[in-house]
Amino acid sequence: MTTAEKRVLVLCPNPAIDIFAWVDGFTQGVPNRILKETRYPGGKGLHVGMALSELGIPVTIAGFWGGEAGIWIKKACNEYYPNIEFIGPDISEWSRSCYTFKSRGDFDDTEILGPGPVVTDSDFRHLMDSIGTMLSNTALIALCGSWPKGSPENGYQQVIELAKKASVRSFLDCTGPQLANALKAQPYGLHLNRKEITEYFQVEFDTAKKQIMEYCDLAAITDGSKGLYLISENEMHHALAKIEAVISTIGAGDCLLAGIIAGVLQNLPHQSIANLGAACGAANCMRADLGMLHKEDVERLLAVMAGQN
Repeated sequence: MTTAEKRVLVLCPNPAIDIFAWVDGFTQGVPNRILKETRYPGGKGLHVGMALSELGIPVTIAGFWGGEAGIWIKKACNEYYPNIEFIGPDISEWSRSCYTFKSRGDFDDTEILGPGPVVTDSDFRHLMDSIGTMLSNTALIALCGSWPKGSPENGYQQVIELAKKASVRSFLDCTGPQLANALKAQPYGLHLNRKEITEYFQVEFDTAKKQIMEYCDLAAITDGSKGLYLISENEMHHALAKIEAVISTIGAGDCLLAGIIAGVLQNLPHQSIANLGAACGAANCMRADLGMLHKEDVERLLAVMAGQN
């Protein structure tokens, strides 16, 4: 089976129902009424998987699927992209809900993130077994976001080590103890933002960008409005896709990661990979759909970026 025939396996341990909620404002100590809600399938891995599907890449998403919420997340995702496949255990506790509030005041774009279910050792083993059975049909694995309570703090480390035995490259996007442990296994690729990488190494940004290469082959480091730095052992490429109006930044980093993965799978030059990642991240910000992009927006942004070079 060639790489082109294989799928990208995205691990999303803590999927969510992402809720966009509009409010007039927020006052402590009294009832506050939500004016309107819109729900989307969410979690970092879901966003990565849907963006890859939009780019035409076959995707399987692994995770813990909690109760009626977990069923809804998979169903809603397939309404957008019917070809996405799902693996991993169905558990009784519901998957989490995460709110992003829109308001005319200071409360605008405030996020409140649910914790998710509590999983057992048996649930974890089920997930690992599901991943193991998929690796022979996997071109690359993306490891994205937080884990629910009850999961081991080296969950991603175990997955990277399992993937390496199958000669499958891994891309990592997480923080905290999961990041610290996963770096011990040296993933192929890594996505972090400026705040995350400087806090992890406790050094200035330029120094952190060099230190991260001790742990991976390719690092995608984002610096807000300054764009993306794609770093390998001997070179660094910068990319920035500018848009006129930002509607929502939720999921922009996840869509950027999807673009990086797509570029790697196509064996593009590193500058082209960086451009595709930046364009995907920016395309996410152009529409209200949380953590999603449209391929035509990506292509339009890439054309503009090409004209600027």
